[in-house]
Amino acid sequence: MSLEGNNVVMIYLVRSDLKMSKGQIAGKVADVTQFVIEECIQRKYIPYITWKKFHASQKIILKVNSHKEFYDLYSKLVDLSHELSFPIKIVKDDQKIKTIESTPTVLAFGPIKRNTIEHLVAVLKLL
Repeated sequence: MSLEGNNVVMIYLVRSDLKMSKGQIAGKVADVTQFVIEECIQRKYIPYITWKKFHASQKIILKVNSHKEFYDLYSKLVDLSHELSFPIKIVKDDQKIKTIESTPTVLAFGPIKRNTIEHLVAVLKLL
């Protein structure tokens, strides 16, 4: 997936290996969105205002095929997050979902300029 351009977007990484239903994915994406937006507001994160006001709150949901790929990307994103100061959050499952307890399911980060993170997520496919 090409993320060329300077649009500000929020990116979600969803683990496809867990075989979650569409409803479960929607719930997790909603949960992680709430956490990231609250952090943006609390930190007065300027790109959040730009994302909301000028980029129509664009979101991209990508699938990650394995636990290893998920954590490899997470570690790279954490490093980049420290450098560029964008919010990043992982949501784990709960006992209502039939997966192993405390399994990371969805990661969200941004809002961030698309071309800033293209080198990390360009190989991922849309969910």
